Amino acid sequence: MKFSAGEGKSINFYSTKMVFKTILSEERNLYTTILMTHPPFVGPALHLHPNGPETFYIVEGEYTFTLDAETIEAVKGDFIEVPVNVPHKYKSGLHGGQMLVTSPPTVEKYFLYIAEELLKGEVSLEYEFKVAEQNGQIFLDRSDHWARKVP
Repeated sequence: MKFSAGEGKSINFYSTKMVFKTILSEERNLYTTILMTHPPFVGPALHLHPNGPETFYIVEGEYTFTLDAETIEAVKGDFIEVPVNVPHKYKSGLHGGQMLVTSPPTVEKYFLYIAEELLKGEVSLEYEFKVAEQNGQIFLDRSDHWARKVP
């Protein structure tokens, strides 16, 4: 199957544009592939996935990843694999960036639902993290989540 550059369901998740290239229902509920375009200095708080690995292919820009205690500087063309249950996070660099992310089962539901809720107004981190956990993304801290300043 071929997808054109802008093809796929598109959402805004905070300041990140996400284009869903494959969705669970098309992939036997095994994974989702998302093209994410990030502005500078954004990314999720430290989290893990108990339901499957996650991969990242850097299309443009620079990213700093934390996998467990390891820091990885990634640039265009790099591929990062995060095994099941490994705590990780990333942040885009000075000029933002774009990456192709393959997420484990049901994480897409978290992104889609919270993006819809954000259109209605502010979403508390407690609520967001509860929805995330129900969908296979367990947050381990609150710091600098998608560039939100939280206590």
